[in-house]
Amino acid sequence: MGMFWTRIRNTSVPSSSSASSSTFLSAASTVVYRPQLIIDRALVSKVAGGTIAKNEQFPHLVAIILIFADGSDTLCGGSILADRYILTAAHCLYGMKEATIIPGQTAIQIPFAADTITVPVKPSDTILHPGYDPVDILNDIALIRLPKPLVFSSRVQPIRLPSWTNSHIDLTGYDSIVSGWGAQSNDDYTELEDEMRLDLHYATNTIVPNEVCYRVYGSIIRAQQICVAGEGGRNPCQGDSGGPLTVKFDGHRLTQVGIVSYGSVLGCQNGVPGVYTRVSSYVEWIVYHTGIIT
Repeated sequence: MGMFWTRIRNTSVPSSSSASSSTFLSAASTVVYRPQLIIDRALVSKVAGGTIAKNEQFPHLVAIILIFADGSDTLCGGSILADRYILTAAHCLYGMKEATIIPGQTAIQIPFAADTITVPVKPSDTILHPGYDPVDILNDIALIRLPKPLVFSSRVQPIRLPSWTNSHIDLTGYDSIVSGWGAQSNDDYTELEDEMRLDLHYATNTIVPNEVCYRVYGSIIRAQQICVAGEGGRNPCQGDSGGPLTVKFDGHRLTQVGIVSYGSVLGCQNGVPGVYTRVSSYVEWIVYHTGIIT
């Protein structure tokens, strides 16, 4: 088992031995470990088992392209909390040198199209949770404070966070949605190309009790995480890390309840449940740093 949303490569050992020498892969060192950008070989990336998104269907979603000191690239997702704040996973930002935030796009063309909005950020713009554990991937949550505010439109909108009243709701049985530009399967990835197209996809699945993930991943599963079934091979995959898991409470607009964190190296398309950071466990921390009222 290990991470598959963002594949971690130990640059100090051959790739053939790094995957087999550890039960759980993580960004344990800013020097030795680097997440690898995972892109569909057909130059179209997808949430595994997902459906292509419509324009403006997920205006809260952003793509994050990160660059590390060794020149490697990583694709992650994130969500807009306010005009100056992005929510994502801590493991995406861990050890980054620079990053580019891309809001308001359903399809991302590389090189960027003329109308693509890009916001460059640096490590000083990031806030990783102080309790983030890169070995067991605990407290896998982070904020990005944008150097300039986003301009909201029909394509760029903030996501709703759990309110104080529903922050302790048992989510078991809720239908959830995950979206991103990640790969279709563990077999469908390659290095970032100079020219490619990334299409936004989404998938739905049911939130299940954490005991289900405990049977897969063991004692690293905690109450601050959410377990989502991988039924039908519908899962996030490489490149979807940091993206939002959303539900609808009482038929209202989408509320973000989770952040894509990790899953099994058996494959994102193989029906193994995925693990998400439980946003409601960190509302107080988010409010403290952003001033957002939920």
